[in-house]
Amino acid sequence: MSGGTGKNELSIKEIRAKKCLENLCLANETQLSYNFFNIINLYVIFMNDPIDIKTKKNYLEKNRKIFDKTLVYELLEYEIMNSWDSWGKFQQQWCNNAFNTFKDYDKFLLMIYLFRQVMQSYADKFQSFSMDEFYEQDRFIIDKINLIQISEELKIPKETIRRKVNEFQDMGLLSREGKQIILNKSVIKYQIPKQAINLLSTFVQKQAEIFKEKDFFGERLTKEEIKLYFEKYYSVFWLRFYKLQIPFLTKWREEFMDLETWNVWGVVALNHQYNLKRLHDKNIFKDNKKININNFYLSTVKAKVEHGINASSISDISGIPRATVIRKLKWIYKQQLIKKNKKLEYLMNPKGKKNKKINELFIENRALVTSFVTDILELIKNSKFTI
Repeated sequence: MSGGTGKNELSIKEIRAKKCLENLCLANETQLSYNFFNIINLYVIFMNDPIDIKTKKNYLEKNRKIFDKTLVYELLEYEIMNSWDSWGKFQQQWCNNAFNTFKDYDKFLLMIYLFRQVMQSYADKFQSFSMDEFYEQDRFIIDKINLIQISEELKIPKETIRRKVNEFQDMGLLSREGKQIILNKSVIKYQIPKQAINLLSTFVQKQAEIFKEKDFFGERLTKEEIKLYFEKYYSVFWLRFYKLQIPFLTKWREEFMDLETWNVWGVVALNHQYNLKRLHDKNIFKDNKKININNFYLSTVKAKVEHGINASSISDISGIPRATVIRKLKWIYKQQLIKKNKKLEYLMNPKGKKNKKINELFIENRALVTSFVTDILELIKNSKFTI
């Protein structure tokens, strides 16, 4: 039995292949955990008896410094103030770019979901592609997928999914043959994540800086090095990113009814978050409790902010039309998640009806983001991937 890395084949023993397949089957479930996601299962299992990707030969490496995943996870949770600030900046920029692609979050979410299915199918066959190899293909085929499956996972009504698929067909981006969806080469210009790879490399590098003086981490990682890993092993790393980002977005979409509303609220929330970090860094935050995973969101809501942010600024930052921003702000205001000062600037409201639920979602999503960063750093540090 054999698998492949890109266009090359990699022979392995049948018993090992069977073990890999068993682990990969876990990734077909909709939850994000995937019991240490399928790609790392594939490569780390191989690396138990290390394989040089270039020569495809097994060998044992002596005196290797072991990267400690547990310590990475714990430190990221402990340093939440520094690590979450950079996540907020990344997410805001990523969402703005996503909205500007089609002026429609749901359409963009559907597109990356379809590409995630493509990458998953390659992973199931033990294949990986660089960014150049991936986008050299003339088309991308997704077998046996239906609108109900997409609707259930994205938590978007089936008829909305059907309408978006039809719009993609009208644009010439995809076609349907029976239960197959075929993404055409013309979709690449909308999906190729050149800006996103740059943004995510910056985010991961800032997380890696937290460990720069830790012996277990080894040599420091630069943004350019991380970006090269993403580009060279694109289908591996980007599949892992989509397995974080899609559930992350769908949870917020479900809570706020749509992603436009969530993004409008998010601009106000990030304004508070930046001010909380400023107060914390200056050691003048009135609540002397250590900021941690459990109190971070509620501390953000309670932060005393000198200046809020008005509708025009929210529109400029998010790229969402001002009229839409005003309509979304009215809904958020009714939920008591925000309040308005005399200057018509919006600030977060600690009395919000949904604050308890949002805090629970924050803690849940924070764990997913921390797990993602830990997995990415482990794959860079512990596998035989080289740049």
